[in-house]
Amino acid sequence: MDLECSAQYPPTLVEALSRRVTQTPRERAYRFSHYRQDDEDVDYGQLWERVGGLAAQVRAATAPGDRVVLLCPPGPDFVYAFFACMVSGRVAVAAHLPMSAQQVETLRAIIADSGAVAAIAPLAIVPLDQASLGPDIRIIDSGSAAALSGADPLAGPPPGPDDIAFLQYTSGSTGMPKGVTVLHRNLIDNLGRIASKYAMGQRTSIVSWLPPFHDMGLIQGVLLPAFLGGRATLLSPMTFLRDPLIWLRAISGTPHVVAGGPNLAYGLCLKRVSPAAAAGLDLSGWELAFVGAEPVDPVILRRFAEMFAENGFRASSLTPMYGLAESTLFVNGGPAGAGARSRHFRTAELEQGVAVVDTEGRELVSMGPVRDCELAIVDPRTRQRCAGNRVGEIWLRGPSVTAGYWRQPAANERAFEATITDGDGAHYLRTGDLGFVAEGELYISGRIKELMIVHGRNIFPQDVERTILSNHPTFRPGGCAVFAAQIDNEDRVMVVQELNEPPAQDTAAALEGSIRDVVSRAHAISVHRIIFVGKGEVPKTTSGKIQRQRLRAEYSSPALLQESAK
Repeated sequence: MDLECSAQYPPTLVEALSRRVTQTPRERAYRFSHYRQDDEDVDYGQLWERVGGLAAQVRAATAPGDRVVLLCPPGPDFVYAFFACMVSGRVAVAAHLPMSAQQVETLRAIIADSGAVAAIAPLAIVPLDQASLGPDIRIIDSGSAAALSGADPLAGPPPGPDDIAFLQYTSGSTGMPKGVTVLHRNLIDNLGRIASKYAMGQRTSIVSWLPPFHDMGLIQGVLLPAFLGGRATLLSPMTFLRDPLIWLRAISGTPHVVAGGPNLAYGLCLKRVSPAAAAGLDLSGWELAFVGAEPVDPVILRRFAEMFAENGFRASSLTPMYGLAESTLFVNGGPAGAGARSRHFRTAELEQGVAVVDTEGRELVSMGPVRDCELAIVDPRTRQRCAGNRVGEIWLRGPSVTAGYWRQPAANERAFEATITDGDGAHYLRTGDLGFVAEGELYISGRIKELMIVHGRNIFPQDVERTILSNHPTFRPGGCAVFAAQIDNEDRVMVVQELNEPPAQDTAAALEGSIRDVVSRAHAISVHRIIFVGKGEVPKTTSGKIQRQRLRAEYSSPALLQESAK
């Protein structure tokens, strides 16, 4: 976003929200759908009152700049708590409510890393255990009488553009979570980029089921509506996962809708929404159906568009996007109304780092023209710019790139202060993502840390997983993990596949043989070992990304290798 464009937006989201309250206090801001069974509508005036009451409690328990962890379920409590921190100059740290011992450990790590001094939660719904938070954490009940009372949200000095808006902890798909420091100016720039590129405004209606403690759910579902002065319908992730038809019904019949998610969202609709159930839907108002957060599967998108065409859904509404928390969220995406545009690239050449367009091979979806973002494709070893159609690491710069990881100077030097060898000395963000530019369009091919190098060839695990699942329709989507484990000082290809129930010995042998055969034929590589696990046992982040680095570490352990061989 250039300076001329940015001048039309308020300097902080707090100012944007206060303008909405002044101009349109009775306009609906959020509808919390299926929240405690009944929908709850909140207008901008009511939102401001609730934020003010809770902000007074936050001010009483903390000091400006303190980090406050949010332990609120998706819904009104989360929205009020987040804005209460923002208007009071405290730094919100959104966290997933822990449901397992591992998640409790992650929460403790986030609290320790952020230095949080307080936690906000609706204690009637989330009875916090002080032992899991630490003895020095002050607990603020978002459902208390004091928090519900009206108070001036701006009782203290408002935050400025260079103040920290929030810490966004990464999902931990390749390691322990790190806190990304998002400044108010980063946030305003990124929201402005989204609004400008896709012509969003007050008439925009956002429908979101995405978890608000992740960057995409937070910015698209919670913050973008307040920035636009539009309206949002928020569902909990569990509501969507139980019945994706509820999400489609929330979209149905509404004009100017923006809604989306990862491939999972579209795949679950295909799997669980029958044509009979979809018969009454009107999806003609769904203008922007974005898809991102994981490698975009063009097959799923085509099937979705075909299935719901009778309901008025337009394939041209599908909009692939690329982003990451380190750049606030949005980096680039396809043009509005262009649909999911894909091309095939010769597999053999792509494995050697060269993108050659063909009529067959690996199908990749365009992430939009590169003129819309400041990026470079760089050889991660030499740090020199790659020539056109060469695969390299995606490096970014610009006002949406955040201030770095919270209190991690060494990691910031590696990731946020990279310079191109033959460049002008400007600092870039190293994304860790592999991609290339072909005919002016950006394509994402994988992650550096997940790339498997087999006999000198670059093999992307997602390609092998897609091959296995497409040839075994009874396997659970998202339940296949392919990675390389270090065995005898050499990377060997491993497959972990979820099954609904333990297979009989002869069935397991037949499945193993079938997997080895299709992988060998499609990719000309051999699978060292195949491990069958139960439903839900492939480790994932809370955003649903497969933790391949965790699997690599586990299965490179001699003890675990011996155990899996039994």
